[in-house]
Amino acid sequence: SSLFINCGGTQLVVNGTTYEADIEPSGESTYYHSAGGNWAMTSTGVFMDTVTAGPFLVANKSRLLMSNPTLYMTARVAPIMLTYYGLCMQKGDYTVQLHFSEIIFTNDQTFSSLGERVFDVFIQ
Repeated sequence: SSLFINCGGTQLVVNGTTYEADIEPSGESTYYHSAGGNWAMTSTGVFMDTVTAGPFLVANKSRLLMSNPTLYMTARVAPIMLTYYGLCMQKGDYTVQLHFSEIIFTNDQTFSSLGERVFDVFIQ
């Protein structure tokens, strides 16, 4: 079995793999169960600025010079916690790939000017 989610984006196909859409708006405390039933998402927190206020979905405004840039054009953001649950997993070994991409720069900021990113990733 397999699970592919386009976090914060529409359903799309990249190299023959279909990534499920994740476009449900979220708020300060959200639980969303996917239409297909294979995964769920929880998100918590409040952003204190207006740049990321709203549905916590953001879009890239720059041009990406890479193969298959559509996967990196949108993202889901969360100020405190963002958790995805794979509900279709069976007992066995899995290969897990996580793709992170910095897609939002404001007020002429660059990647290096925005500081360090820290991720706690738990796979059970």
